[in-house]
Amino acid sequence: MRLYSVAVVSLTIGAPSKWTDNLLSQHAIADVSHRVRGIARGVPWSALVRIGVIRTLSQELGCGVREAVAFASTLLDGSSATVPLTPFLTLQFDRVALETILQNRLKDVIESAPRPRRGRPPRRGTGHS
Repeated sequence: MRLYSVAVVSLTIGAPSKWTDNLLSQHAIADVSHRVRGIARGVPWSALVRIGVIRTLSQELGCGVREAVAFASTLLDGSSATVPLTPFLTLQFDRVALETILQNRLKDVIESAPRPRRGRPPRRGTGHS
């Protein structure tokens, strides 16, 4: 399973990295494991989609993040593409369209994002020759 960094997820969904990091720190997001301190989080595709829905609900509908997290679960975990909000208002969710948009954005982000360095940093000169 491929995991994406918080920076890649943030660029893909159009959110500041701090927003995404706060979301992951303060809310239990399905499929995102909370790792020990000092190890970068890895976000699988399913969680990236969920975070994209949360961001959209928060930005486009003005939901608070806590409400958006709960509502995203209703949309993604339910069997119906429509969710009745009131007796006269229903929200329709097109998961295929969302995933297509996110996949296209992710391709662009991965092509343009620099890969983080791995391993030990290069040794600094000690001044001895």
